[in-house]
This record gives sequence, C-alpha cells and structure tokens, in this order.
Amino acid sequence: SLGAITNPIGSILSGLLADYFGRKRSIQLSSIPFLIGWMCIGLAHNIDLLYTGRLISGIAAGMSTACYTYVSEISTPENRGIFQALGPICASFGILLTYILGYFIKWSTVAFISTSFALFTLIAVEFLPESPDYLTKSGDSSKSFDSYLWFRRNVLLAQQESQKNTAMEKINQKSIKEAYLSSTTVKPFLILVTLFFLQELSGIYTILFYAINFFEETGLNLNNYVSSIIVGFIRFAMSITTAFLINRFGRKILCMISSGGMSLTMLAMVVFFKYYEIHPDESRIFPLFPLVCVIFNVMFSMVGMLPIPWILVGELFPLQVRSIIGGVVICIAQCFIFICVKIYPDMIAHLQFSGTLGTFLVAAIGALVFCKFLLPETKNKSLQEIEDYFRDGPAIDASLEGYDNKGFVLRPEMLNKSEEIFTVQVH
Repeated sequence: SLGAITNPIGSILSGLLADYFGRKRSIQLSSIPFLIGWMCIGLAHNIDLLYTGRLISGIAAGMSTACYTYVSEISTPENRGIFQALGPICASFGILLTYILGYFIKWSTVAFISTSFALFTLIAVEFLPESPDYLTKSGDSSKSFDSYLWFRRNVLLAQQESQKNTAMEKINQKSIKEAYLSSTTVKPFLILVTLFFLQELSGIYTILFYAINFFEETGLNLNNYVSSIIVGFIRFAMSITTAFLINRFGRKILCMISSGGMSLTMLAMVVFFKYYEIHPDESRIFPLFPLVCVIFNVMFSMVGMLPIPWILVGELFPLQVRSIIGGVVICIAQCFIFICVKIYPDMIAHLQFSGTLGTFLVAAIGALVFCKFLLPETKNKSLQEIEDYFRDGPAIDASLEGYDNKGFVLRPEMLNKSEEIFTVQVH
C-alpha cells in the first residue's frame, strides 16, 4: 500500500501542472518520477531504498491521470468512449505483464524493464500536439486550430471545432469563485466522489492488492504468483471487452450491469463462506466455487465499475476547472483506495471473511441503485452538452451552421476554393 500513500499527491500535482503547463507537459513530467522510482527499486539493496522507490512511483502513478483529460479533449463524442477505455486496457496490461515477468525473472530486473515504458512515454508524447481545449483556454486559437487539424485531418471540421470552442470559452468564462462553486462543477464532483466511494468499498481494488491473500482465504491451494496472474489476465481481457461495449451501451448501463453482476457474485460468496463458518466441520462440496465467483466478480467489475469512474473524470467537468478539479477527485479516490486496502486485514479480523464480503455486497448494491437513479449518461455527447446537463438554467446554444462531421478527409474541391469556404458563422 506504500504506492497508494503518494498517489493522491501525484493527482493534485498532475491537475496543477495540466492547468498551468498543459496536458501534454503534465503527461511527460509524470514519466520522470516513474523513471526515478523504478530505478530506486531496481537498485535497492536495502528496504529503505525499496520503500523510497515505491513512494516515488506512487506519485508518478497519480500524475499519469492527466491522460484521461487529454484523451477526452482530443476525441470526438462518437469515439471518446473507446479512446478513454484505452487507459484501463494499458493499466491492466501493465499489471498483467508485471505479474508474468515476476513469475519468471527477478523483481529487480522487472523494475529495470519498467523504466523503458516511462522513457518511451517521455519521448513519444513530444511528437503529439497539445490538447486543443487547453490551447483555447490559453487564448491561442491559432494553435488550437492546428491541433484540431492534426487530429481530425479535415480543414473544415478543424476550423468549425476551433471556432466553436473559442466562442464557448468566452461565453463560459467565469470568475474563479463562480467556476468552482457553480452547479456545473459541484454536481459532477459529488457524483464522482460518491461513485468512487462505492467503487472502493465494493472490494474492487482490495481483490487486486490482496490477490494472493484473497485466494488463501478461499482455501484454494494455488501458487501465489499464479493467483495474481489469473486476476491480471481476467482484468486485461475484460478491459478490452469494455472498450468495445462502452460506445454500444453507454457508461450508465455498463455500470449498472457491472454493479449488478458484482452483487450477485458477492452474494453467492457470502452465503458460501457464512455457511462453512457456521458448520466448520463439514467438508466443502464445491471447493472451486469461490474461485469461480472471484473470477466472475473481477469480470463484472471490469465491465463498468472499475474503468468508467476514471473515464468520467475527464468528461464531466467544464474546461475552466477540468484539470484541477479532476485531480482533486482522483486524489480523493486514491485516498479511498488506500483506506480500503489498509483496513482489509482489520475487517477480516473483526468481521470474518463472510462479513467482509458482506460489506462489499452492500456497497455493490448501493452502486447499482446510485447508477440507476443518479449517474448521467455521456455516450455520444460533446463535452459542452455534458456541461449544459449540469447547468442551472437553459443550455447554451453552441450549434454551428453547416456543421459536417462525415470523415477525416480533405475533399479535393476544397483545394480549389478561396479561404472563404472555411468561414463559419457562430450563433
């Protein structure tokens, strides 16, 4: 849990860096503590240096959350979901790769291998443009257009989006106090904090952090590394599945399916373990039953309740406060993770294993109810439409005449026209 201690620091730092230096630079800067942290772990010959490396890499993990803001701002409403889902896919792949490498080679060697990913990020991101929304917020409409053009590969579409964002930024501009206390900030803040609280209390990250211990509690005689690899593989496979489902069914439906499935699997495990706690002398008829429940619980968690709250952080907040408030929300979420990870052994001691699972069950049911009645759907909605949803009063009309989003191709007839073809009227 050492990494979880410093995750919140990285989240706050990421939000500040993304707001003042840009999303791109914030992502690049997160690579530096990753490099330092993994080098400390790889070179560690005593426990103090190992702890230091873990604490530093925890800061880096918190800083990397700027990626969600960046991806949400460069994507179109139609493809934002699947692009945002790439974050959980990469995270799940990294966890699985670490488990597998740890099974075959020494942990210090795994740490040195991990530095290559941080170095790749530091270099590769340099070739990407800055987020067009950040450039608009900074008042650089020319570079904002260039960024849109780089991503859209369509001059007309790039100019339309650039002009629209510039107009909306002027309309939405508020004082600092108004921006942070407006309904467009407070409402999504409360929704996300509640969603993250239910996410952590449902046991999602507890199973990840204590994969080995969790399988031991179930009484299954599995190799410790194999237990972790099983969980990691399921998470990776399901994260890929979620990427295909998120644009088809939307965030709200997937969260409901996820929390509902988690509730059923937890209920089954609670009944199973409570029965054998009451009847300890009886031999277990279906010894593999807990393993099946754990597998399905992890599968259901990856469908919605694990990845989607992180995705929503990059979608729900208005541009003026998006990076900083997003960092605050993720900081709170990671504090929840740390607390839940730390109290798990105490929960086992005081509530027994069935009681601990019962707590996870109650949280999963609470998440299902919350998602059904309070979680908004953001599928195929622009970031401005999402902001308008939370606005007190009428929505702002940001429509454009002649708006055309039919592809990423510069049509030949455009090349023979004057620049007047690219002029768009903003209402």
